[in-house]
Amino acid sequence: MLTSTIVLIVLRLFSISWLVQGLSMLAGAAFGFSPLRGRDVGPEVFLAFLPALVMLLCATVMWFAASAIARMVAGKADAPVAVAGLTLTDLYAFAFVFLGLYFVLHSLADVLNWLHYAFLVAVAHDDFDPERKRSLYGLSRPLITMVAGLVCLFSGRKWARKLSALEKES
Repeated sequence: MLTSTIVLIVLRLFSISWLVQGLSMLAGAAFGFSPLRGRDVGPEVFLAFLPALVMLLCATVMWFAASAIARMVAGKADAPVAVAGLTLTDLYAFAFVFLGLYFVLHSLADVLNWLHYAFLVAVAHDDFDPERKRSLYGLSRPLITMVAGLVCLFSGRKWARKLSALEKES
């Protein structure tokens, strides 16, 4: 397997990570900003969603630029790396499992903590309490990251086959 292929896999792995982070930031901004508070909606709407949109743009650019960047990193002497018995599908599957485990393990403690806090707030307060909204806002980002990790873990092999088929076509 060529060095550029391994670099491509790593870059695409980061791209997926940035996509998940961007989506969770987008959900966090949606929970944290409510234009229905009786005030005029102004530029703060754009500013609230700007970091998430930048992260999503970076993920998209990285995904499509990964091949060119991998070729530049590998250079003219794109040396083969001996990975006896491993196919491109195996490497992609490993990458998805690794990313999935990272997402799940990284967000598990935060999800449990915020679920506990949201439960306590729900028991102690009514539905319109700002503390309840805060607890949902705090829960959204780690929960989305954890769900994305579980999706990577359980469907990563299928995605690995699709990505390796796309690589073989191009």
